[in-house]
Amino acid sequence: MIKNLIFDLDDTIIKDEEEDSIFYKEALRNCGYNEERHYDIYMAIDEYEKYITEDNMYYSKEDMLNTINKILHTNYDIKLIDELLRVTAKYWIKRIIIKEETIKKLSKMYNLYIYTNYFTEVQSKRLENIGYLKYFKKVYGADYYGCKPIIKSFDKVLEDMSAKPEECIMIGDDKAKDILVANKIGMKAILYDYNGKKDKKICDVKNYIVLKDFDKIFEVLAQIS
Repeated sequence: MIKNLIFDLDDTIIKDEEEDSIFYKEALRNCGYNEERHYDIYMAIDEYEKYITEDNMYYSKEDMLNTINKILHTNYDIKLIDELLRVTAKYWIKRIIIKEETIKKLSKMYNLYIYTNYFTEVQSKRLENIGYLKYFKKVYGADYYGCKPIIKSFDKVLEDMSAKPEECIMIGDDKAKDILVANKIGMKAILYDYNGKKDKKICDVKNYIVLKDFDKIFEVLAQIS
């Protein structure tokens, strides 16, 4: 019996848009750095996750800083990371993908959780800013629980939830990060392909349902449950 829905956050509930990197200008300005490198930093942070391994599976401000400095050949201070996270939590909420009424209804039917490859405090604040945090039992971030799709990380999340894989459905937009790990641990999965491009990504996953219109989530859940 399905009891729990585990959501990804970026590009599932809140759109992660490159143009929002302009908000990094504020962080750079506050730290006394060149504002025009805001997009370079956005791209370097995007690369950071590629350095995550099973032996070093947790998000770290220090590791993120080192990755930025390595890629951009810079010498930024850790205070910049704190500022980048602050502006992300404050401003990176422009486009909400899933309607609040849908999340609210789901929260009355299932236990809702967030599992995100980013910092817990930042993601929790973003959800609070859009009024959605109250619908979720807990936000699991990569700084405390490790990154998807590392199985050991997901095991930590399930242990904290006191849940079995067969009691959960993973809902996310990324085949490699969200759907692959669900396949590996025997959890059902829904690929949220809101723009028609997510299912085109080449990845060796088979057992999942593609959802293009979230208004139809209740029909899909009825079939799965």
